[in-house]
Amino acid sequence: MSNTEFYTHNLSPFIFRVADLKLGFLSSNLGMAILFGILPSLVALVFTAEKKYPQAANRIAIFRIGIIILSVSFISVLLMKKFNFDWGLRWYSTMYLLGFIFCYSMCRYWIGKGKMMLTPILLDTLIAWLILGMIAGARLAYVFIYNWDEYKNAPADLFRVWEGGLSFHGGIVGVVLAIFLFCRKYGIQFWHLADRLSFTVPLGIGLGRFGNFMNGELYGRIVSSDIPWAIIFPDGGPQPRHPSQLYQSLGEGWFLYLTVYLISRIKNYHEGTISVAFIGFYGFFRYFMEFFREPDAQLQYYFGGTTTMGQILCGVTVAIALSLYFAFVTQNVKVESIEWQSGVDSFLKKREALEA
Repeated sequence: MSNTEFYTHNLSPFIFRVADLKLGFLSSNLGMAILFGILPSLVALVFTAEKKYPQAANRIAIFRIGIIILSVSFISVLLMKKFNFDWGLRWYSTMYLLGFIFCYSMCRYWIGKGKMMLTPILLDTLIAWLILGMIAGARLAYVFIYNWDEYKNAPADLFRVWEGGLSFHGGIVGVVLAIFLFCRKYGIQFWHLADRLSFTVPLGIGLGRFGNFMNGELYGRIVSSDIPWAIIFPDGGPQPRHPSQLYQSLGEGWFLYLTVYLISRIKNYHEGTISVAFIGFYGFFRYFMEFFREPDAQLQYYFGGTTTMGQILCGVTVAIALSLYFAFVTQNVKVESIEWQSGVDSFLKKREALEA
């Protein structure tokens, strides 16, 4: 087959760019004044409704989050348009934002059901901890494990996160450390919180890998046969390649979510099971996806050209998951048992008294 018979990736990494938007009246001084008056009023109205109707607080809170995000987004876009600031909303960052929104929404659902050791106030704090832990862990792992030769001569570039360069395995470590410190500070059972959060993460991964595909980054290896869905990526040379980002979105995202969901339906499982299942099966799915993904140029292969650094880390991940399960998880309380619910209720009662 000739290259012309394959699809050439020419998708924009931006969902939209401010410079390309046609806002008309809204970008005028009068239009901006009207929006600056309406949007804050809507936010204040939702906050009032949340206090006035506590029985519907969870549903109103989701609406509140949406109003705040839209308000901040509208105002930011208008200001950037007004002052000719060339900024664009990228697919990758948006996918991660959607992942955090899903995590927040699920946690609010569990809080409303009295099935989680969190309150709405603590949840807002937790999300901030998770974001910082993820970025710090992912960045440090990428710099010191994947690309130290480049950064050792320019250590200040470590902070230039906006230029890209994050490691998912490092992100896991950063998030786990953030959860551990958060639980220690607020007296929450580590495995309890880790289970709930781990249940939501695969969807964020699936969305994030789709963002990688839209960006045309982290593409796959050159195809060795005529595969009709192979794609020519601009940064990957003229040869058609596997769209491994989509493979990873399915395997590490949606298949992983289905796996942890099915495990969560098992009765009387020990607290911590979902967490270690997420870690272990992520490593399992990612290991096989690595056979289709182009390895990092600065690392390439190990063990006689057969194994990537990603596969090595996946093997470590699976081993850690198995060790944690047999060393700790099997000793934990069983989810939904009387003892488990009693622990949740006791924590919520003490916390609500502190926040009153």
